[in-house]
Amino acid sequence: MTEYKGFKGTWAQRFFIIVLSLVLTVLLYWLLGFITRDIGSLRGPERSKVEAKYVDAKLVERHKSLEESLDDIKENIKNKQEQQAILKDSTDSLQNTINQLLSVQVQKQNIEKGSRFPPDIQKTFLESQTLFLENQKQHQALNEDIAELTKQKRQLEKELHLISGEMKGQQAVAQAEYNHLMSRHRLKVAALKLAVVVPIFLILAWVFAKKRSGTYQPIVYAAFIAVFIRISLIVHEYFPRKYFKYIALLVVIGIVLKLIVYLLKRIISPKKDLMVKQYREAYDKGVCPICGKPIRIGPLRYAVGGTRHKGLVLLGQGAEAVKQEVYTCPSCGTELYGKCDKCKDICHSLLPFCEHCGNEKADSS
Repeated sequence: MTEYKGFKGTWAQRFFIIVLSLVLTVLLYWLLGFITRDIGSLRGPERSKVEAKYVDAKLVERHKSLEESLDDIKENIKNKQEQQAILKDSTDSLQNTINQLLSVQVQKQNIEKGSRFPPDIQKTFLESQTLFLENQKQHQALNEDIAELTKQKRQLEKELHLISGEMKGQQAVAQAEYNHLMSRHRLKVAALKLAVVVPIFLILAWVFAKKRSGTYQPIVYAAFIAVFIRISLIVHEYFPRKYFKYIALLVVIGIVLKLIVYLLKRIISPKKDLMVKQYREAYDKGVCPICGKPIRIGPLRYAVGGTRHKGLVLLGQGAEAVKQEVYTCPSCGTELYGKCDKCKDICHSLLPFCEHCGNEKADSS
């Protein structure tokens, strides 16, 4: 079977893999969100039941009754004040009528001495006077009713204030108990959510550590990122902020330390593909892959200005230019060119394949 080494796919394939990985991350994040949301819908303590346990029911009933009575009295006072306003308007109108009648009569008396009210005017005057006095009596009666209602209102308000103060003490105890039960419920919900998410996170963390550079790398990254974000939100939601900042900081420190250790390990014990890449680039530049000393073999022995410079000028292009020989770095002692085990030609000692026969070295696998 034909093996395509180093084939990374077309640009379109890589692009769609990235897009689909992002979509997979969002979908997994939503899935975990649905699970944790269902767990969070568990019924917690009910405030009404807790208050019923600590607050006297008779006080509650009496408080409600007083509030209703107080509302009735306030409404009654408001109605009587509205009646007073109507009576006042009527009384003012009658007062104006009487004043006008008296003004007309005074003018007539100035013209005709000893004249009296005409019968029709006298009748109107008497009726207006009677209504005026009746309105005054009704207004006074309403004042007395309002005064009595105001007195009752103050008594009810005083009693209501005393009962409210007594209930506040009981409600404070009930509120403390409710807060305690609610805190326990939140911890229970948080524990259930973490019991679902944390095992998934640990499994994915292990898979991420082992398989993050494998064939299914995008899937591993998508799942790990989705679970990590969800578990971070759960911790932020249910843990106090003063603790969350330390947890978040410790997690970030752990990630940074892990990255530093990972990079140091890659430098100390690099993977084969990175080592081969590093060695290949060093050979192409004509320097020792281990210590960086310029290689002086064959034509490179006559290099002018060092092999690191682009304007390389070589001398001695004769038989010696194509002559191959075993070469060891005189600086670090690393064998850079040696004989192939299969064809016995000279090849690069640090690269995995022979350039003549393509034989793969035993220690390169």
